[in-house]
Amino acid sequence: MLPIFFFPRPIDASVIPEQTFTLFFFLSNFFYISFFYLNTNLLIPKLLAKNEIAIYTVIIILLFIFFGTFPRIYHYFFGEIQRFSSTVRLNRPRTFRPPILSPGSSLIFLLVFTFSTGIKVINQWLQSERRSKQIENEKLSAELSFLKAQINPHFLFNTLNNIYSLAADKSEQTASAVMKLSSIMRYVLTEVKNDRVPLENEIHFITDYLELQKMRTTTKTCIGFTISGDPAGKQISPLLFLPFIENAFKYGVSTREISPIPILLEINDKNIYFKVTNNKHHFSLSNPVENTGIGINNTRRRLDLLYPNRYKLDIEDKTTTYTVNLNIIL
Repeated sequence: MLPIFFFPRPIDASVIPEQTFTLFFFLSNFFYISFFYLNTNLLIPKLLAKNEIAIYTVIIILLFIFFGTFPRIYHYFFGEIQRFSSTVRLNRPRTFRPPILSPGSSLIFLLVFTFSTGIKVINQWLQSERRSKQIENEKLSAELSFLKAQINPHFLFNTLNNIYSLAADKSEQTASAVMKLSSIMRYVLTEVKNDRVPLENEIHFITDYLELQKMRTTTKTCIGFTISGDPAGKQISPLLFLPFIENAFKYGVSTREISPIPILLEINDKNIYFKVTNNKHHFSLSNPVENTGIGINNTRRRLDLLYPNRYKLDIEDKTTTYTVNLNIIL
């Protein structure tokens, strides 16, 4: 539509005067439209995109000369050009004048060239951005899958150690512990594949895990799990709090000293606040081989991927206590 509105016309003419639709108009704009698609679908992808800049420049210059001299060429072959001051019929003998670039045709050519090149470049840039975003998303998805895959053997290793301790002491709670483990592992296997799970399910999982821990600890270990707020309708990444809780039991449990492990979960409309504190003991029920270093570093990376700029993790590592404060913006 651009050529119709930009084509020269009388001052007092209507929006689209009848004089506009001449053979010259149709021929010239057929060439402009052809050049538009030639530039966007052939010249730019085949030459400019492959750094054939010299060839591309030569072709554009030749086309510029052709479009600039087209009115002269048309006059030579057809002998008439529509004039808007009056309709002029040129019946003079056809003599080919030296090609002089027409300012109007040259300007329209530059307009079409700029417009087509701009659209193509912007299109390619958007496609490149989409591809980069897709590759980044696939990379993050693969990394998250890898991180979550690490949780299963690490968690199972620690939990089986707990049950082994019960079995070694010939505890009557061994069978119950195995059932708790079965429930916990069912959750891990079914939910860990999802990026988000209902917060209620995660709370139930943590409760089962704490019950399992109570079976293997002595009366000197005081476990508290306080929930504030309504978890209904909230979602969270699965097993996000588990490494911090595991860490509290790994280093905060002693058979000789009082070992409080208070766990707080505050649920608000826009954020979730989690806190766990444990004392630091020189002697622990945990086997030293459990210290694989996977848990907390893994969780930090998952937080970076799942909640970028939407979480704050503050770890207070003091002489006698270790406290984790995690605030997640939903």
